[in-house]
Amino acid sequence: MEHTMRNMRILQVNTRHFYAGGDSTYAFNLADVLRSRGHQVAFFGMQDERNLPDPNADLFVPYVDFRGLNRRKSVVGGAQVLSRVIYSRDARRRFGQMLDRFQPEAVHLQNIHAHITPSVIFEARKRGLPVVWTLHDYKLACPNSHFLIDTTQQVCERCGKHSYYQAVLHRCKKGSLLASGMAALEAYAHRVMRVRGQVDFLLAPSAFLQRKLLERGFSPRQVLHVPHFLREDMFAEATGKNQGYLLFAGRLTTIKGIHSLLESVGRTPEVKLVLAGQIDETLEPELSRLMPPNAEYVGLKHGEELHALLRGAMAMVVPSICYENQPFSILEAFAVGKPVIACNLGGMTELVQDRERGILVPPGDVAALAKAMRWMVAHPIEAEGMGRAALAYARQTHTIDVHYTRLMEIYRHARARRSGGGS
Repeated sequence: MEHTMRNMRILQVNTRHFYAGGDSTYAFNLADVLRSRGHQVAFFGMQDERNLPDPNADLFVPYVDFRGLNRRKSVVGGAQVLSRVIYSRDARRRFGQMLDRFQPEAVHLQNIHAHITPSVIFEARKRGLPVVWTLHDYKLACPNSHFLIDTTQQVCERCGKHSYYQAVLHRCKKGSLLASGMAALEAYAHRVMRVRGQVDFLLAPSAFLQRKLLERGFSPRQVLHVPHFLREDMFAEATGKNQGYLLFAGRLTTIKGIHSLLESVGRTPEVKLVLAGQIDETLEPELSRLMPPNAEYVGLKHGEELHALLRGAMAMVVPSICYENQPFSILEAFAVGKPVIACNLGGMTELVQDRERGILVPPGDVAALAKAMRWMVAHPIEAEGMGRAALAYARQTHTIDVHYTRLMEIYRHARARRSGGGS
C-alpha cells in the first residue's frame, strides 16, 4: 500500500488554470508537491486565454461569459445561465474523456461551481473513483458563496440547512431578483441531486468553514479540517528589508474591503499603501477617484514579484468585509515574517490573533482601520515582533510535510471506501 500511495495518479479539477486567487494558487502548489514526491498529476479546467499551457487543454470545458449573459437581464439569458451552472452534460462528457486519457486513481476537486459544475462528480463516482473536494468558499452552505448580501454589504446567515428562499427575499446576489433566484435554484437542485453525498471527503482549510458546514447538517466524518500549506521556498529571506509601506495583495473588489481601506488610507497621510492585484470590472471606473495620493496601484503580481513586495512591506492589510476562508495573502505575509491587519471575521481570526500576529479590526470600520495602520507605522519594533510570531506560527502549522501527510491519509481512506475496504 505504501508503494501505491507514493505513485498515485491524481486528477485535479479547477476552473481557472491560471493564477487568479487562492484556489489556483493552492492547486498549482499542490501539483508541484505531489509531483516532487513521485505522483503523477493532471488538470481538468476551463478554456481561457489566460491559462497556463497544459497538454490536456483540448478537453477543458469551453469558456462561458456569465457576466455577458447576466447583462442581458432577460428570462432567456437567465435560463441559459441556470441550465449551465446546475449540471453540464458537456463538462461531464469531456471529463469522461479526460478520465479515459489519464486513468487517475483519485480525483481532487478545487473550484468547480458554475463553469465545470458538479456533473463531473457523478462521472467519477460512476467509475468508482475516490473524490476529495477542497472547499475555497462557502458555496455548499450559502447560495451567494460568501454569506454576504451584496447590496448592503452585511453578513447574512439566514439560509438554513435545506432552505434557500431567503436568498431571493433579500436579493443577496448583486441585488438582483433574477440572479438571487438562480443562485437559490442552483442550491436547491444540488441538494436534490445529493451532490455533497457523492464526495468522499470535503476538506475545509479553516475550522470556521468546517463549523459552518457542521451547523448545517454536514457529517463530521465527511468534513475535515485541512489547513493550507506554504512552499518551503516562500520562507526564504523572511527578514527582508522593511521599506515602510503597507501592502494589500488580492482582488480589488468591494467584498475585499477596498472602499474602507482607501478611505482609511486617505485619513492617514503618514501611511503609504501599495495595492497589487486584479481590479474587479465593477470597481475599475471609480478606482482613480477613490485612490488617495499616498496609495499606489502596481498591477497584478504573483510569484517572485509578489514575494518581493511582501518582503519589502511593513505589514499586510486584509480588510475583507465577508467571511474569508483561509486567505493565502495572510499566510504568504506570515511566511516572510510580516504581521497582518485584518477584520475580525471568519477564518481570518484563526490566523491573526489580535496583538500577537497582527491587529484585528471591525469590518468596514474606517476609523479603526486607520488607527491600526497608524499604530503599525508608529511602532516598527512591536510590528517586527508580531512578524516573528507570525513566521513561527506558519513554520509550525502550515508546512508541506504536515499537509502532505494529512492529504495522503485522506486519499488512502477515500480509496479504501471505493474498494469496499472502509466506511
